[in-house]
Amino acid sequence: MSATGPDAALPGPDQLRVLCAEYGADSAGATLLHARSNAVYLLPNENLVVRMAPATDLRRQRARTVIEVTRWLAEQDPTIALPPAGGDQPIEAAGAIATFWPYRPTHDVPAQQEIAGLIRRLHNTPVPPFSVPPHRPLVRLREALHDDRDRPKPILSEQDRTWLQNRAEHLVQTYSHMDWPLGIGLVHCDVHDENIVDSDGWKLIDFDQVCLGPREFDLVSALPDHFHQNAAERQALLTAYGYDMLSWPGWVVVRDIIEMHSLASYLRLATSVPAAAAQLTFRVASLRNDDRTARWTAVS
Repeated sequence: MSATGPDAALPGPDQLRVLCAEYGADSAGATLLHARSNAVYLLPNENLVVRMAPATDLRRQRARTVIEVTRWLAEQDPTIALPPAGGDQPIEAAGAIATFWPYRPTHDVPAQQEIAGLIRRLHNTPVPPFSVPPHRPLVRLREALHDDRDRPKPILSEQDRTWLQNRAEHLVQTYSHMDWPLGIGLVHCDVHDENIVDSDGWKLIDFDQVCLGPREFDLVSALPDHFHQNAAERQALLTAYGYDMLSWPGWVVVRDIIEMHSLASYLRLATSVPAAAAQLTFRVASLRNDDRTARWTAVS
């Protein structure tokens, strides 16, 4: 496995203790909230959440960008994003990199109109006065496929891996020749219920995929896909945002890129989480068979 690839093992409790000591936080009683692209722990004595990832070049850049963007957004419009906790961040130690955030447990679900308002306010912000990476569709998936090929026991068959590589290449080529009605700007790229918390009003969290890219990618949860969201809720989001994305033929490409992108984290999890391996197999089969009736589920 590549030492700098995206599929390196997620940090665990030992690294958590070292990172918390570096930051000056109490890690006693820490509990794992979920582990997918990051290992996310709650620090109950600090009322903080820690997001940890392997300290690869990609993750260092991402952590720095997330901190810089969310702090800048808090200055531009404090109603958009939950800013990070104070202090010098990100923290790197023990082969891992971490960011620290206020813990905002949320039990309700925002209405589609609220989600649309968050997206619209984000899209109305100017381009930040510092470097933000451009949108690079399916880079993580292609790196994950490369890493899987190099494993002693690959998760994917040669046939599945070749199909996914070819499909990813086709989608990226299609993407590169598209026109984007909503234009290019600062985008979250992972807007859904789990990435919105109540902190004196609804705010976006988990800016790991933030970039300068097509704004259509923030409306992906309004598109018919393998998660089978309620059609009325999808339409409510588009209506509140003010753009009928389903009337634009390019929406299918956005959907397909997002669905393919989701496979990257499952390729890493599949080595240690049987449910993730089963979900990966199910997703790949439904894509290869063009089975739009298959209902995907999330696994952490």
